[in-house]
Amino acid sequence: MRKLLKPVDSALDVFNVCIGRVRSTDLKSRLLACSREIESSSIEFDQKAPNSQLHTILSKDNVANSVTVDEMKAVYTDRMAKKLAPGRIYYDRLMSLPEHARCPLCSQRVVSTLDHHLPKAHFPSLAVSPFNLIPACQDCNKTKSEGIPTCSAEETLHPYYDDVESFVWIRARLIETVPVAIEFYVDPPDDCDPILAERLKNHFKSFGLAALYASHAAEELASVEYIAKRVFDNGGSVELQRHLVETASGKRAVNLNSWQSALYCCLSENNWFCEARFE
Repeated sequence: MRKLLKPVDSALDVFNVCIGRVRSTDLKSRLLACSREIESSSIEFDQKAPNSQLHTILSKDNVANSVTVDEMKAVYTDRMAKKLAPGRIYYDRLMSLPEHARCPLCSQRVVSTLDHHLPKAHFPSLAVSPFNLIPACQDCNKTKSEGIPTCSAEETLHPYYDDVESFVWIRARLIETVPVAIEFYVDPPDDCDPILAERLKNHFKSFGLAALYASHAAEELASVEYIAKRVFDNGGSVELQRHLVETASGKRAVNLNSWQSALYCCLSENNWFCEARFE
């Protein structure tokens, strides 16, 4: 997962802009009655997210006993996400947060939508809260669905609040076959907070990252083995290992926990691959 800068726009400001063009007097009145809850819910989210306590936020089927879930969904869909909608400026601002437009949840695919970290179907007061809206790829958005965490360990990582880029936690293991195969797994450091360690594993599982990374790695391995054989033929196992170590170092300089970093670190540390694979 890649860290993102936390949005600075307030949920109340976004909400007020989104409902600014509502023509129905009744609906506009009921939406305005939600303002206090919209603001307080976003504040609660901001206070609990850093401490892995989002699971303690109670789900609801309305906002301020005035607006239904479907009506709040419509505020997001029709008045924020839709092109030319009054709140579209905030939608686009959130979508521009990831570097190179890469999904922060999988670190692989291109962002194409906003994911509600806590689903709007169960937390309607957070439907347009920037803290609850994460730029994501379509696959991650669909994979996560509308599941609700019941404890800290079940909370997936949140790019605005969780920083897991300073230590290695995604690794790979080599399956010594011809051609070779790779499996990816989570291996937090020994000093990692136990709850965070469980969240790392849950995030990896929830978004199907093992299968995603294995798929991409399988495609790259064909070229890796071709180059590795040439290096081995020219310089032996010592030169091959040096080549793989340097490649891994370059990948880690970009992203410690990319599948590429895990792949090349695994290959460089595997004696069979460096010494026997190409004999």
